Amino acid sequence: MTKIVSERNLTALNSGKKLLVGYLLAGYPNKEQFLKVASDCEAAGLDIFEIGFPSENPFSDGEVIRKAHYMVDSSVRNDVEYWEAIRKTISRPIWLMGYKRDLLDTGFYRTLAKMRIMDALVIPDISFKDRLKLSDELEGYGVDIVGFVNPEMKDPELEQCFSSTALVYQQLYYGRTGMPVVSDGYAEILKKARKFEHTKVFAGFGISTSKRVSQLVSEGFDGAILGTAMINKLNESEHELIAFVKELANSTKKAG
Repeated sequence: MTKIVSERNLTALNSGKKLLVGYLLAGYPNKEQFLKVASDCEAAGLDIFEIGFPSENPFSDGEVIRKAHYMVDSSVRNDVEYWEAIRKTISRPIWLMGYKRDLLDTGFYRTLAKMRIMDALVIPDISFKDRLKLSDELEGYGVDIVGFVNPEMKDPELEQCFSSTALVYQQLYYGRTGMPVVSDGYAEILKKARKFEHTKVFAGFGISTSKRVSQLVSEGFDGAILGTAMINKLNESEHELIAFVKELANSTKKAG
């Protein structure tokens, strides 16, 4: 899908600013505190929420996020009222990140789409063709599908994604989230993306400082996605997380 179908995503992208995307795991550290943390993160300047769908087997995630998954109350997964509470708490875009087994195979993604809970779906373990099918299915519900590219992909694969996808998650390295990898080999991939005017590209993986965020958005990314760094700060305290979000938001504002 080469057009954005979510009104919230459109509003964020048309703001003219570089966007800060932060990952939080639904129900973590607990169901009540999650809602407060989400509300405070929005007030602190988080532009887009990547909300993790709790999983028994978060195999693509690093140790920090995996541990968070294992600690979450498993009832969150199918608690429709709780997902409604999340949507009421967050006015900005929600990108729901989950695994095929948990969201697609169960069919629960359709329930969330019909309830207008999410603005985009982020599923890392499905094929390009399956993403296209999902895009067609969920267009009527105003849900965008986020595509993925990484340094291991060949040029035809990269161009296939960029030519047919409006929102792209560019992984700065190949592997699990949260790895201590700092790669600057992203410029050529980003350059390929810029051939397609409809494509908005967000950098992710290995981003943990405001300086890095500022560098990436200054070099052409439409936004930056932070996951492990967000959970690390939350594990310290909510106060540390909110201070971190404010610092990151300030860096995107200056860079934009």
